[in-house]
Amino acid sequence: MKKIILGYISKIKDKKINEISFLYILAGIIFIVALGLIGFFGYGYFKNKIRSVEGEGTGLDLSVQTGAENKACKFKRLLDGVCVDSQEKINPKLVAVMIENHPDARPQSGLSQASIVYEAPVEANYTRFMAIYPLGEEVLKVGPVRSARPYYLDWFMEHDMIMYMHCGGSPDALEKIATYDLFDLNEFYRGWYYWRSEDRSAPHNVYTSSKLWDAAWEDYFTSDDFNTSTLQHDTDWKFEEREQCTENCVEEFTVSFLPPTYEATWQFNTSTDKYERYQMGYPHIDKDGSLIEADNVVVIYVETEVLDSIGRISMQTLGEGEAIVFRDGYMIPAQWYKGSEQEKLQLKDVDFHDMIFKPGKTWIEVVNQLGKVETTN
Repeated sequence: MKKIILGYISKIKDKKINEISFLYILAGIIFIVALGLIGFFGYGYFKNKIRSVEGEGTGLDLSVQTGAENKACKFKRLLDGVCVDSQEKINPKLVAVMIENHPDARPQSGLSQASIVYEAPVEANYTRFMAIYPLGEEVLKVGPVRSARPYYLDWFMEHDMIMYMHCGGSPDALEKIATYDLFDLNEFYRGWYYWRSEDRSAPHNVYTSSKLWDAAWEDYFTSDDFNTSTLQHDTDWKFEEREQCTENCVEEFTVSFLPPTYEATWQFNTSTDKYERYQMGYPHIDKDGSLIEADNVVVIYVETEVLDSIGRISMQTLGEGEAIVFRDGYMIPAQWYKGSEQEKLQLKDVDFHDMIFKPGKTWIEVVNQLGKVETTN
């Protein structure tokens, strides 16, 4: 009986020892996991803390702000400073498309994908866009495509190896196209490179796409049509990463042409370091839902004059005038210069240094004496 009792007591002790061992092992595992979690979150916290201190509170990755990625880029596209993956893409062929901004044309298609957009007044100070795209990038739908105006052609001719897509045009514009023998794709005569959408009424229903303009280049291009000695034109604009603005910044500005219908408000988003476009108080959205953004917004001031009873205008595109460049949250006073139709538009700061732009998309707002620009800090 004594042996039985002693054996039972021994089993109880062994069980308690096993339970205690298990608890010790479990506590050890929990301790190790806790240390790992503390290390993981602590590393992220201090890493962001260091960035915040070194970046003067921007909260952004300094590898982007200091241009580390930009410096590592082997090939940069001359048009917009964007990194490309081959030498052949540095100076691509281009396409310029006239896109309307009438309320019946909204939302437009393809504006958000353009590398450069010129917005300028036409009749009654309505605005119209000329959007420039590099070949080699897919754009499924662009438009509505509208008619040409002569002053857009002065900006068009700055670029080499470029095709002009439009639907008709003013007499002065059509004459200028013929005089300079431009690579022109008028929908009236080359309608198979466009289509008319059934969900909108004419004239707000003409569209094209990268597939169609690629085909046009393939059908009509010969190297003899272009002066390849002027390929340095696009290097006149310098693209470089800059640090985001930390003081005296302009977070919002409005460019008024014919308010409220033709008025653009640009808001700087410090999270994306881009300007977001608004029209009539709402985000300017492409038909596919893409928000229209820009890395640089340039305002150039010009003089215009009404030419006829229809309201067509002439515009000062040559010479010089005042300008403003909005980039990285900064508002930079500038001057614009353009000596001839083929000469690149130059932008200089107050010390006559070349203006530096952020790689990416650029919008050029052309404001005449009827328009104005207002800022909000």
